Amino acid sequence: MNKNLSVNMKDLLKLIGVLLILISFAAILSKGVFLRPINLFNITIQNLILMIAALGQLLIIISGGIDLSVGSIVGFSGVLFVLLQDMTEPLTYIIALMVVIIIGGISGVLVTCVKLPSFVVTMAMSYIVFSLAKIIGGGASVYTGISGGEISATVLSLYKSHFLGLPYALIIAVLCIIGVSLYFRTSMGHFIYTIGGNEKTALLSGVPVVRVRISAYILAAILASIAGIMFVGRVGLGDPQAGDLLTLDSIAAVTVGGASLSGGVGTVAGTVMGVLILGVLNNILNMLNVSPSIQPAVKGIIILLAVYLNSRKNRS
Repeated sequence: MNKNLSVNMKDLLKLIGVLLILISFAAILSKGVFLRPINLFNITIQNLILMIAALGQLLIIISGGIDLSVGSIVGFSGVLFVLLQDMTEPLTYIIALMVVIIIGGISGVLVTCVKLPSFVVTMAMSYIVFSLAKIIGGGASVYTGISGGEISATVLSLYKSHFLGLPYALIIAVLCIIGVSLYFRTSMGHFIYTIGGNEKTALLSGVPVVRVRISAYILAAILASIAGIMFVGRVGLGDPQAGDLLTLDSIAAVTVGGASLSGGVGTVAGTVMGVLILGVLNNILNMLNVSPSIQPAVKGIIILLAVYLNSRKNRS
């Protein structure tokens, strides 16, 4: 345990080093403007939605899978939430939550019980959920409920209202980080690492593989749904395409944060650092006026590099 802890701390320090190098480079490019506290704070706020979605992706990757439906669930959840605004607020959250639990549960069952590859299942689910978002939203962004109900003032205040000087959106993200961290300290959380490391060994050890893996997909869907509602609070509408880039970005953040796509390796702290590194990198690319068409290619290269470095580390 102590050895693993020291290794994790060493990896975390490396990520902090990379982040500091990027921040220094950005500071030079911006002639110090980047280092202003308000700018660093804004970069953090801008990446909260990715932060929450990446936590869900982390659960799946540690379990030995990959979730390509994250972005679609974010968009679908936002559209569904806005369309349900004619109902009472608690009922709106409950229905939206139940729907994404079903979506995550279906993915988990197909991967665990039917033994389909997670890549195929979540890719198919991504198409299905995106189509559902388009159908229920009439093929466009939605601003009001089915009968004209306005978006909840509570949700619209997530980025504008503060508690102890912190936006509610930031508090929600911190609670999600704490929640996932605590989950990994439970027996179910430990089992996810065991399954991702070696599923056959997990089965022989009596680990409830089916229950644990399905739970991981449900939790990932719930986190993606929270990210979708956060998107609504930020822009004031539901958009089926809200999460178009989040799937790639969430995978990039998790892999940059040290998680292994082979499963069994990954930390919440590493994922948080991965999100911040991507956030600073995006800021640098914008300062350099790099075309938005090229930026996804840069992230793809980063994923390849991160996977290569992680595989070398795991082999050694």
